Amino acid sequence: DRGFIPALVVLWCNYVRGTWGSKINPSRIIPMEKLEDYVCYVAERFGKYNPIFVISGDTNFESEESVEYYSKAMDIVKRVAPNSLTTMHLSGGLYDIPDRILYSPNYDFYMYQSGHRRDRQHLAYELAQRFYSMPIKKPIVNGEPCYEGIASIRACEKYGRFNRMDVRRAVWQSLLSGAKAGIAYGAHGIWSWHRGGEYRYSASYGQPYHWMTALKFPGAFDVAFAKWIFEKYDLFDIKPANDKLLNETSEIRVSEGKDKIVVYTPYDCSVRLRIDGTTYRWEGIELEGRRIFKPRVIVQGDETVVEVIEFNSDILLIGC
Repeated sequence: DRGFIPALVVLWCNYVRGTWGSKINPSRIIPMEKLEDYVCYVAERFGKYNPIFVISGDTNFESEESVEYYSKAMDIVKRVAPNSLTTMHLSGGLYDIPDRILYSPNYDFYMYQSGHRRDRQHLAYELAQRFYSMPIKKPIVNGEPCYEGIASIRACEKYGRFNRMDVRRAVWQSLLSGAKAGIAYGAHGIWSWHRGGEYRYSASYGQPYHWMTALKFPGAFDVAFAKWIFEKYDLFDIKPANDKLLNETSEIRVSEGKDKIVVYTPYDCSVRLRIDGTTYRWEGIELEGRRIFKPRVIVQGDETVVEVIEFNSDILLIGC
């Protein structure tokens, strides 16, 4: 009634033989001969709600046996619940998908994980680009960017925790680099429903916040605002266009549609584009405070310079 679609993970990697997760506790592996009974039950029990079935959990397809498990499970789900969408939850940074799964007609959309390592946040846009270039075209989602309030994996004291700015950066860099089907939002404490007390992974991720505290983190509103912008400016036809960027950085992301161009810059700087900007009407949004402004635009031949007002924040520029 509230517009939520459940996304149910069918086989987290610890239940699948031949995965890194199953080596931790082999007693939890589901035998291959029991796989069809289990997956059929899941698909029959929940298929009537038309959920998204996330076939894998944190997998990296490191063995042929694991590929067999996941390929078989995906085919069973589609046979029993054909109206439900399917995808894979991949381990952080992974994009190399076995052909048997990549070319399956039962694999509905790509979902990657840019993850929670401070030194690998470039994966938000790099993985979007890689999936956008796949030989089989599908919608793309960043299903696990950095969570607000979580610490960089095993480096909490060095890097601290991710904040709303980190989340916004991952959101817009993903959306403008090919992952325009959507992005997940997570807050440290909600994903584990933390209620206080000891947390055995605090050395890796930092002590979680109580879930009722994490529920009020401001980054959730930034992500909702991103959706509002997408709908307001009708950005659903955009495609990556960083070849038009003249700034020598990959952190600024550019995307274009048939009658618009969108630029995200995580810091205050002038943006140089290889376009004729005379035909565009420009608007800017300072994303920290959601302030709207009109940027100064200088056109010199086929080069356009968009100068932003001096905000110490990340900026979205939209030329229509």
